[in-house]
Amino acid sequence: MITKCLSPILYFLGMLFLLSGCNGDRLYESFEDFPNQSWLVSDTVSFSLDSLPPAVSKMLSVGIRYNDSYEYHNLYLRYLLRDSLNNVMLDSLVNLQLFDSKSGQPLGSGFGNRRTLYDTLPANQLATPARVEFIQYMRKDTLTGIESVGLKISEIRD
Repeated sequence: MITKCLSPILYFLGMLFLLSGCNGDRLYESFEDFPNQSWLVSDTVSFSLDSLPPAVSKMLSVGIRYNDSYEYHNLYLRYLLRDSLNNVMLDSLVNLQLFDSKSGQPLGSGFGNRRTLYDTLPANQLATPARVEFIQYMRKDTLTGIESVGLKISEIRD
């Protein structure tokens, strides 16, 4: 009788232990949602970074949440890294492949018609405070099917 009562509790504790080990390297993650699941060319997505561990090598990643109403197989982003004085430290054009070019299958993780794709950004040294900005560069005023854009910063362990 006691073992039957303890079994769910042990199962719960075991799952809690396993889940607590996930994403231990993540230092920062945030997403900016678009109200109509459309990214306007005039919308700059900005993330202010106030405090991160200074002596740690970091991996920056962009996250794109999109659905199957997105018209293209890729997404061009302009990626800007600014310091505390608003000086541009890095200005880069990033090409993200959202769909496989041969099969047309969506890339990233998710289910149904919604996916999230992460891709690594240039620069692993990041002094804070700083600001990261993303601007869509697809030569179209409105990109339908882009639900949100995010920034993830992880610690690089040796």
